[in-house]
Amino acid sequence: MSHLPVVSIVGRPNVGKSSLFNRILRKRVAVVDDIAGVTRDRNYMKAGWDNVEFTLVDTGGLIPNLHEAIPEAIHEQVDIAIRESAVIIFVVELGTGVTDFDLQIAKQLRRSFASKTLLVVNKAESSKAVYEVPAYMQLGLGKPYPISALHGKGVGDLLEETVKRVQECGVKEKSVSEEQEELKVAIVGRPNAGKSSLVNKLLKQNRMIVDSKPGTTRDAIDSPLVFGERKLVLIDTAGLRKKSRVKQDLEYYSNLRALDSIERCDVCILVIDVGEGIGVQDMRILRKIFETRRGLILAWNKWDILPKDHKTFDNLAADVREEYQELKHVPMISVSALTGQRVLPLVDQVFDIKERMGKRVGSAEFEDQIFEWVKVHPHPVTPGSPVRFLGAKQTGAPFPHFRFFVTHPEIVSEAYKRYLANKIYEKYDFCGCPVVLEFKSRGRRANSNTEIIMQNAEM
Repeated sequence: MSHLPVVSIVGRPNVGKSSLFNRILRKRVAVVDDIAGVTRDRNYMKAGWDNVEFTLVDTGGLIPNLHEAIPEAIHEQVDIAIRESAVIIFVVELGTGVTDFDLQIAKQLRRSFASKTLLVVNKAESSKAVYEVPAYMQLGLGKPYPISALHGKGVGDLLEETVKRVQECGVKEKSVSEEQEELKVAIVGRPNAGKSSLVNKLLKQNRMIVDSKPGTTRDAIDSPLVFGERKLVLIDTAGLRKKSRVKQDLEYYSNLRALDSIERCDVCILVIDVGEGIGVQDMRILRKIFETRRGLILAWNKWDILPKDHKTFDNLAADVREEYQELKHVPMISVSALTGQRVLPLVDQVFDIKERMGKRVGSAEFEDQIFEWVKVHPHPVTPGSPVRFLGAKQTGAPFPHFRFFVTHPEIVSEAYKRYLANKIYEKYDFCGCPVVLEFKSRGRRANSNTEIIMQNAEM
């Protein structure tokens, strides 16, 4: 990932920072709610205006001098964002007047960052705004920019000034040689499984706020990471909860963000608290991963606190695969996000899965192999409508997708599909990949019967 200039949005809680973030991106990315303090982590997304690209950062609400664990962590996150920014957008709210919190934040910004701070007065859509906005000059950060993040009013003018400041800092043009496809990795799981701790350990910095209470992460946060010449983007997601437990709009949208993260990643790391084991919701997450045909590795977290011997992991993996057949070909690794135990081997396995996702099997070799398997273990007899295999090949899909030409594809048995899938997994090492089998009859109007093998169990 080339290093784009950073533009951070800061301010006290509930002044509309996330609404402005979404407005600039032209889509709902950050969770927006009328509850103060919804955004806790730094949310990074690539944005642009007038052909100038930058990284836009949505930060948690600043509440100066409030000494509680989460607010203090928010302050640290905002401080990091400010220090790495080319431009700081300081958002205040029209209607409340200049508050003591606004004054304290402005004082902090004036001390070291006045030259790169733009003062924005949000919720300035009324006709009276022109008379009220000048009062914010007392914050000492120059001319206020009146906007309405909700309606878009004034945001264009703000962005024009933002990119002007960005260009003054110097924008590094990206060359074709610098462009390299990044591996997108979504870290998913139930609340409090240790997802954010894992991201922090990989990043070697506290980009995600970690707290012992479930549900600390509410948005899906993208974090670029480089391992030598290998590049990836970590997507830390809100913990997925059962729908019956999603009672507030806030948690509803957090779940949507997590599900969206699965859809836009290449490989998922499903984090399981080894002390809790696999639950019903974990299997629902697995189903979503399989349905979207993404690579998967299962990480047993908090391994450092588990009483164990040299056989503990092997026994755990064997027991889980026996109980959950859909995990038969899913790689597993024991990790400790707290100590860093096997965190780097986890990354190596993620890249291995991505490589296997793109593996191609020669058509002649694959067809010969299929006929050999069918000869050794024919399809069960179906009186009056025999299933005969006429040919097979791998398609050009970005995952292992195999098309079989058969007579009567609609009656190929589920057990036989699993037989063929297991053979393909074992022969061609597609561990961690969603092997998809499609059965068609020859001809233009061929019927098709597609089965995603890793997700054929009822959950």
